[in-house]
Amino acid sequence: MGDPTSWGMVTFRAGTCDKCKNASPVSYRVEPEEAWKSVVLNRWRKLCPGCFDAEASRPRMPYRFVELEGMSWSERPAPKALPRRRR
Repeated sequence: MGDPTSWGMVTFRAGTCDKCKNASPVSYRVEPEEAWKSVVLNRWRKLCPGCFDAEASRPRMPYRFVELEGMSWSERPAPKALPRRRR
């Protein structure tokens, strides 16, 4: 297997924002549900809180975040398989 530093960097991308493409370790829900529907308009499936806030401020849509949960990089689960070495 070799030296762990030669394995390369592994990035966990399960929570990637569809608009800005940045990883977002925060999960949330928006109330009222109509605010989410009118801001997203079937353009994105997942938005980070920052992108949602920017989009909601344009039409001045009132909303609030509920069920906010976050996870630091050190709490994320380890990858299931080690990356294969290229020959």
